Amino acid sequence: MRTGALWASLALVAIATGIGIPQAPAQIDDEDERQREQARDRDIQRQVPPWLYELYRKDRERDRPREKTELDKLVEQARLYPLIGREPPPFSLLRLDGRRVALSYFTGHVVVLYFWTTASSYGADELSSRMEKMQREWRDRKFTVLAVNVKEKKEEVAPWVQKRLLSPVVLLDTDGGVSQDYRVRAIPTVYVIGRDMRLVGRASGTRAWDEGPEKALLDYLVKAPAS
Repeated sequence: MRTGALWASLALVAIATGIGIPQAPAQIDDEDERQREQARDRDIQRQVPPWLYELYRKDRERDRPREKTELDKLVEQARLYPLIGREPPPFSLLRLDGRRVALSYFTGHVVVLYFWTTASSYGADELSSRMEKMQREWRDRKFTVLAVNVKEKKEEVAPWVQKRLLSPVVLLDTDGGVSQDYRVRAIPTVYVIGRDMRLVGRASGTRAWDEGPEKALLDYLVKAPAS
């Protein structure tokens, strides 16, 4: 059965049984969505003939890679939630100096999108230590830390940054809109983006980004040819 016919059959079954056909995953996937997708699959399996579910399952698996790439393995070793190949939600935010910066400006760079607040000692300390260290180490290799401050006023953030002479680009998400688009539920939250401006993975909480598996992942991305 062709893919179009398969999905047409499933659509008819869905109408008859009242279950929903799984939609394409969002650009920023998360664990909750994955669990909902698995629940929908179980509903379909219970309510359609085995032969139809088997065709559906094969169609879902058809485009998934059979072997892990080197990047897949590095993301897994670094314990990041995998988002390889997804498009990051576009945004533009103000810097502390009032200039507006768009994420797209950094196409061709390896980007660490770092959501933080001065009120979170864990994120603030990591930004001023590990993130600062990496930004200085790789500043000539098109590596950029975009430190997105979440819902704090410029008057609170600027003195903190100036006191520490931070190298990362500090951006102000004063209304929390960008943080919401990126589903930031913990501080710090980190997204890694490759030179092709595609997502690689996400991490919540502090990590040893300047050593071990996390450093190996970033080093792999930094060594990739710049566009």
